Amino acid sequence: MFAVFCSFFALLTPNAHAAAPAANTVDVGVYLNNIPAVSLKEKKFQVDFNIWFRWQDDKLNPMESFKIFNGYVDAKDGLIKKKIGNVNYAMQRVQATIFRNFDVERYPLDNHLLKIQIEDYNPEGAQTTFVADIENTNVSPKITVPGWTVGKFESYASTTSYNTNYGDSSVAKDTETKLPRYTFAVELKRAGFGYFFKYFSILLLAATLTFVAFRISPELIDTRFWLITTSFFLAVITGSSLEANLPQSESFGLGDMLYNLTMLCILVSTVVMIYHHRMFVVDPERTLRLSRLWAWGLPLVYLAAVVFVVFKG
Repeated sequence: MFAVFCSFFALLTPNAHAAAPAANTVDVGVYLNNIPAVSLKEKKFQVDFNIWFRWQDDKLNPMESFKIFNGYVDAKDGLIKKKIGNVNYAMQRVQATIFRNFDVERYPLDNHLLKIQIEDYNPEGAQTTFVADIENTNVSPKITVPGWTVGKFESYASTTSYNTNYGDSSVAKDTETKLPRYTFAVELKRAGFGYFFKYFSILLLAATLTFVAFRISPELIDTRFWLITTSFFLAVITGSSLEANLPQSESFGLGDMLYNLTMLCILVSTVVMIYHHRMFVVDPERTLRLSRLWAWGLPLVYLAAVVFVVFKG
């Protein structure tokens, strides 16, 4: 912990004699230490970061008055406060949980933008303005998030308006409350198709077994159905995994479409194989030709459909 604090002191040393913030202006910066968890199903993620403030007005205390928008602080530790000339400086390590409606339409080829948004309400009534300390804001190169790589990051300040007086009877009902907001955003990106193939390998195996079943003689209906049944249960495993990892949604995402496509393939194959079994008794040669046609044609149609679904977005 001491080493972490020392690194921040070294980071801020060049700015110790920089121009002081204007009155009621607060410089804000973040160093992202870790992203311990991302839960798409629960629509939340956890972050571990150091946050610092620099300001002039001694009546302000942004380290105590800041709130995390759409989330909450799990823990704080290692508070450092001091004066640098006539500028107040405070830095602290924070662990927080933040809620976010993730766009999972492209799962498992999904990219996300995680945002840490800080707002400040000063109980003394002073209207503060945040300024992003872009120069010193950074991300630890040691961060690893299973399934994603950490991409670009940015930080910026803004003002957020709320059409309410928050029940304060001393303020007019139609008052628009304005709060300063600081946003730190970092990208999570899927690295190629590795995670996609890892996640859907069972589904692809299910489709492959279905295709193999057409290469078995139509008279061996038990063997064909054994392969089809195995394919069905393999597909169900992938469907259960999707349900376990993603939130409820009325729309069909990439994962849902691939799952439904595979299930459709299994259903159609089952019907066709029953027909071939009955037809084999009447016309064996024609049935064998049709089976070979399905053995080559169905995989091509399935593959074309998969490519279309995956790359259309």
